[in-house]
Amino acid sequence: MNDEVGPVEQGPARRTVLKSLGAAGLVAATSSLLPSRLATAATTAEGIVIDWRRVARVSKTSATLQVVVNPLIRRGSPIHDNVFRELRELHADYVRFVPWFPYPRLGVAELDPPAAGRTSWDFSLIDPMIEDFEQATRGHSTIMNFSTIPQWMWQSPWSVQEGQLYANGGNNGAAKQGTTWTDYTFAADVTPLASATHNGAPYAQAGLLFRMDESGNGYGFLLSNYPYSSPAASGYVVFITVANGSGHAVHAKPLPFAVNGGQAYRVAITVVGDTFSITVDGTTVDTVTDASYAAGTVGFRENGAESGRFDNVLVSAPDGTVLLSDDFSDGLAQWAAPGTPPADPDAVDFGYTGGTELVVPVQTVADYYRRLVSWYTAGGFTDEYGTFHRSGHHYDFPYWEVLNELEHSLTPESYTQLYDAIVTEIRKVAPRTKFVGVAQATPGSAKYFTYFLDPANHQAGVPIDLISYHFYAHVTTGQTPDTYGSTGFPRADAFLAVVDQIEAARQQLAPHVRTTIDETGTIMDAAATQSDPAPIPNAYWNYSAALYAYMFANLALKGIDIVGESQLVGYPSQYPSVSMVDWNTGLPNARYRVLQLFLEEVQPGCELVPMAGAPDSCYLIGLLRREARKILVVNKTNGDVVLPIPGVRGARARIVDQASAGGPIRTERVRGDQLVIGGYGVAVLTLSH
Repeated sequence: MNDEVGPVEQGPARRTVLKSLGAAGLVAATSSLLPSRLATAATTAEGIVIDWRRVARVSKTSATLQVVVNPLIRRGSPIHDNVFRELRELHADYVRFVPWFPYPRLGVAELDPPAAGRTSWDFSLIDPMIEDFEQATRGHSTIMNFSTIPQWMWQSPWSVQEGQLYANGGNNGAAKQGTTWTDYTFAADVTPLASATHNGAPYAQAGLLFRMDESGNGYGFLLSNYPYSSPAASGYVVFITVANGSGHAVHAKPLPFAVNGGQAYRVAITVVGDTFSITVDGTTVDTVTDASYAAGTVGFRENGAESGRFDNVLVSAPDGTVLLSDDFSDGLAQWAAPGTPPADPDAVDFGYTGGTELVVPVQTVADYYRRLVSWYTAGGFTDEYGTFHRSGHHYDFPYWEVLNELEHSLTPESYTQLYDAIVTEIRKVAPRTKFVGVAQATPGSAKYFTYFLDPANHQAGVPIDLISYHFYAHVTTGQTPDTYGSTGFPRADAFLAVVDQIEAARQQLAPHVRTTIDETGTIMDAAATQSDPAPIPNAYWNYSAALYAYMFANLALKGIDIVGESQLVGYPSQYPSVSMVDWNTGLPNARYRVLQLFLEEVQPGCELVPMAGAPDSCYLIGLLRREARKILVVNKTNGDVVLPIPGVRGARARIVDQASAGGPIRTERVRGDQLVIGGYGVAVLTLSH
């Protein structure tokens, strides 16, 4: 899951990932509820039209979800039992399980390189989660994705070169001391480098962090020439908040001078109470206030493909006392560089996946995954020094997804090379496993897939069974429940236009390959990645559920095979607003209930019948299966909508709305000739005969 927007948010997680897709693309047909008569010709009422003979497609689309590793799904968690019970009771196929990088000790089985005849293989923290997941999904297909390549296989994102700190991606690093510092001035020589690109054009961006606590919370200022505004300025200073290591831009202020890649600037940040000012080469360029964090240390930030150089660090107290001074002549002794796993397995580390260049052969990466899969499917493996490690596990992994969201800024060429090598090795120990490729975060075009799906770019005999990619819509700071839908549904339409591009490439290059959009969800920026999230309005959960329902129906019309809702538990350190259960109780919210509704009512094999004439506030589609006629209704607004439907009297309605919330799906009979559907409600009507 990618979390951030623009260059501040490129990779976490996933992820920074969610870049704007622009204006709405395809507009999905909408309609209203129809009479329950069994006439074969079209029926109309108040402009609503449906012709049950005009079947657009027989759906092959399966609804499912993803489960991502975090502390609350571990044994001993107060909600562990409820979470896995709710997962089991869904009886879903294609459930995706992702041990991922913010929890290195929960997702990486070999944290240190083999040396002097010893290895660091350790599954003791990982096994219990795999065992619980396998038990909860027994009898159903799953997609397994150990998304994180051990960091020791990559070039360290931080190094000292020519007497300066060179930070090449890696997200955040901080000083080893200073978590109790309050007021101070943090100064450094900063040289942003033009190593990242936006729409094909290079940009330079370098960040200084301050008041950073041990959980990765704090603030930062970025010095940048990324085009934050339109028309773009030649330079910006960007104030960001950082929560659990993920940066979120608060505002970008144009500068009266250019920021040039490769040019050094003297930057100083003065922190006094809740007021922070920044100077560049002696000129004050911005002053902001924020009272979220009262103390913390200093650090540096480069995200994704961004890079920069830093030197002559000086942190001084208001009375002039030097708190920290470093010209890097002693290397990185005073710094906790990105990529070192926290000792606490439950501690989040969004900086673990740093670096963009492998320092080991691709075959070493592939061997790691062969051994990992062998541990779970073949009872154990032989390590690098010839020692056999016995697990006793003999699980069946129906699908294996190779990596996730292009961590380490993988190009199509480098990803495809890794995919081929990893698949080749896994097949040696799990010959029945099928493979999923790309797992791109909210793609803006078909470019990546055009390369990956071309057989000429793969080794002979390497299979591709599915491609995968993701979709998230943001709820931005300042939005209210009444405005969620006005931005989320157009964003969904824009994404659906990109789906058409990817589908065209797939049909041309590899029509036998299926598609899973295995992360579909919404993220509330104000609550994202906070261990103590801002209050999330109850209506948000229904909005997010309605958006999933809308996406599922439209993706089914396009022939997508699998649509996965993201994710079972996103709290505490990832994205609380993507959760499908209450992180206090482990019990469902409306997002879970809508997935349950689809699993029970909108199954593969139903005929999809588009409807016309519905109000813009609602989306409707007919579902025809074994003589049963159903209608899916999605309210795209936060207000009640009255849908007059003569003849609908007596229909059975199964409803998830703000009244039912996370409780059981409500079932009732339509008593009149109209349906009143509540704000962001989702209903499936079964028409009476």
